Amino acid sequence: MDGTGLSEDRLLSRAELAQLAGVMRPAVTNWQRRYEDYPEPVRTGETELFSLRAVLGWLDSRPIPSRARASDEPPGITYADRMRRNLTASDDARQKATTPSDEAADSGLSRDEEQRARQLAQLLGPIADAVRGGGSMTDYLALLLSLVFLQVSGDPHSVSLPRTARARSRAATAALLQEIGEAADEALRLRGVLPGMRAAIVRLEPREYADVVEVIRLTDGLGIDEFRQLVDQFGSRAGLPSGEFFTPRAVVRLMRDAVIDDEDSAQRVYDPYVRAGEMLDGVAERLGGVVPLTLRGESPQRGTLQLAGMNLALHGVPVELEAVTTAPWNERVWPKARQADLILTNPPFNARGVGARPREGIDWPYGPPPPGNPAFAWLQHVLVSLKDEGHAGVVMPVSAGASTDLREREIRGRLVEDGAVECIVALPPQLFSGAQVSVCLWFLRRSTAVCEEILFVDARELGDKASRGPRVLSDEHVGAVTETVQAWRRGTGFRLGRQSAGHLAVAAPLEAVRAAGYSLSPADYVDRWMSAASPADAAIEAAATKRALDTAGRRTKAVDGAVDALSYSPLPSAVVLSYDGLPHDWRRVPLGDLVEITAGPSYSRLPAEVRSVAGDLRVVMPKHLREGRIDDRDMEKVGEDVARALARFRLRPGDILCVRSGAQMPPALVEKAQEGWLFSTNLLRLRALESDGEVLVLPGYLLAYLSLPQTVHWLKEYARGTAVPSLSAATLALLPVPLPPLAHQRRISNALDAVGAQITAHRELIQAAMHHRSTLAAHFLTGVLVPE
Repeated sequence: MDGTGLSEDRLLSRAELAQLAGVMRPAVTNWQRRYEDYPEPVRTGETELFSLRAVLGWLDSRPIPSRARASDEPPGITYADRMRRNLTASDDARQKATTPSDEAADSGLSRDEEQRARQLAQLLGPIADAVRGGGSMTDYLALLLSLVFLQVSGDPHSVSLPRTARARSRAATAALLQEIGEAADEALRLRGVLPGMRAAIVRLEPREYADVVEVIRLTDGLGIDEFRQLVDQFGSRAGLPSGEFFTPRAVVRLMRDAVIDDEDSAQRVYDPYVRAGEMLDGVAERLGGVVPLTLRGESPQRGTLQLAGMNLALHGVPVELEAVTTAPWNERVWPKARQADLILTNPPFNARGVGARPREGIDWPYGPPPPGNPAFAWLQHVLVSLKDEGHAGVVMPVSAGASTDLREREIRGRLVEDGAVECIVALPPQLFSGAQVSVCLWFLRRSTAVCEEILFVDARELGDKASRGPRVLSDEHVGAVTETVQAWRRGTGFRLGRQSAGHLAVAAPLEAVRAAGYSLSPADYVDRWMSAASPADAAIEAAATKRALDTAGRRTKAVDGAVDALSYSPLPSAVVLSYDGLPHDWRRVPLGDLVEITAGPSYSRLPAEVRSVAGDLRVVMPKHLREGRIDDRDMEKVGEDVARALARFRLRPGDILCVRSGAQMPPALVEKAQEGWLFSTNLLRLRALESDGEVLVLPGYLLAYLSLPQTVHWLKEYARGTAVPSLSAATLALLPVPLPPLAHQRRISNALDAVGAQITAHRELIQAAMHHRSTLAAHFLTGVLVPE
């Protein structure tokens, strides 16, 4: 790949080949018909395309006849020489055409990270529905991916697209989409990837021409990071079968950083099941520009191969992508001529109907895999594709490490005895979008050196569960696991047992692996009761938890004193009560006369697409209402642009939130720390009304009344009548509220707050005591602390 980002292995039509070779188009057709060894075309739709690399190789042995040579061409020059010369001139012209236009430069969009995040949030917001119309979300994402790809790769079509628009016809809108799709497909062909983006993009049905122009404008300045995020969005929305899910980027980083320890040795990198190019992208992100990389990927899925082509082309690193069968080992001899320094892959290990056929004249190096289970075929394909001293990381099912199948156990035994297995890492479940599968990472090597032990890492308890979607490995967890593997490899700094992030690690000698029947499951070697601490560290940790317990005890004692100081007495019998049993200076008032009740924004104004964990402003949902307060864990956010449009739904201290639809639960009070947050569709906000500068009802008093079991029962009763219980603002406004004078409300609120503080303090004391006890137990029962 040269400075233009173009690959020599681009895909060209007969007419384009003829133009580069300086011949008429029929000449190319004659070459194909007359010579059996002329490269075979690949078909996309009704179009046949040819690999430029393959055609150049064929033409290298065909000199141009003297009558057909140009005046500046020497005798003996071949058609391939002429094509390369014309190719260089064409690519130079393309490079000059990539200078951004003044219009694009003056688009007014900042290139900083925060601004790019806002642009991406806008692109995934309401405008997505406006542009896709009857098209699917994946078609819309194909448009975004194409626009970002064209821009980052410096394609001249990118700067020529409109950034401003007047009213245009529906035909003009369709023509603009067609132009974008054709530009993306041409760019893919020039990088050796089969085209196909146009077919998705033209299925979109935008409402207005201006909407498409706004999307073009919002993609200005987006880069590789945003492209990756769009690829992730595509993977989660495309409804891919279980064997085609994209590999989470945290898993890619873990595999890459665990296996790469000598950056200068990994130059040729291969992924035999490339998916959307995540593995090769991860390697290029770390090593691109550091070493002279060559990337190669294969896949039977042409749709995702297009994404991989765009994804990898943005790094400016030479990339070879090839469409192959689902079982490449069945179609050819072992690829010894194209072996790699490094292989990272996530093969479809549970794919049905992908078996290993007998190989004529060539043995499986570690034994024939069992029929119907391709996992061990992929492992052997990876190992024979490695150069000597090469390394690999492979995603494998948990069952592969401990299955009782005789043939699989024999293969594991040969792998172990050959020194091919370096390390096995057990990952947490639910990391992959839409799949519950649990996996292990197998780190392999091809070496004649003896491997006297195998590292087993149990990281199944790491990761954080998101509110929606898969579990997520944090950067901290990824770094901790990779550091464990690298420390073991270096032979310095490795520590047996529980590690800093909570994962477990054991370097098992070969005798132990043999004794375990060649099991390669970390669960058979790690001890979950291992302590991570030395005796000195354990003593320090226990002392710290004891100090936390003492602090909680002092706090509890203080609030206990405040509650003990409370005094109250029966209402004097001389006080006259009203007909409904209230004191004469109390009133029973409809809630709607005391507070302003506001329903949350409609779902169309606050859809799931505009919420993420990376926004600017938090969104409160029903699940966050817990015991009268707002629990800020596991919250989604929105960007500032969305927040501005929903300004009337922002919160103030003293507001009360109630459930509008769904299971009723006690309401929650908004505190100072939550000022400015938004509340979601399924909530109602109560805000106290004022008279003469004073509120009509104190929030603390009202919260206490709304939290009474009798009041919650009233809310549930009036929320009935539909499949999903729903409480309207009009209905809630009818709730009768017993209302004493403000001074009396204040005394009630203060007393209940004191008891509430006591409850909180005692809970914290219990938590501190439980933590201290578990710390002592962990160290007592592993022998690093000794009770006296």
